[in-house]
Amino acid sequence: MIILILALTGTYVYLVKSSVFAVAERRDNEEKISQLEAEVSTLEADYLARSSQVTLELAKSLGYLDATGQAGFAIKDRPVGLAHN
Repeated sequence: MIILILALTGTYVYLVKSSVFAVAERRDNEEKISQLEAEVSTLEADYLARSSQVTLELAKSLGYLDATGQAGFAIKDRPVGLAHN
């Protein structure tokens, strides 16, 4: 009987300790998420500011060419014997 009480007490202490650590870790993760969301927001604002500065003249000065309307890409032959369902 005493062994059962000691085992149950030990299990209770372990579970309470695990719960406390899980709550503390969750708070840390929520803080990290908040920091990452702020960083993403800053990067999105920077992207929007820079994308409004891109013009056709800037693209041509960087060496880009006007599209000809034809897509240029290669297709590798598919292996024989494989079926797609």
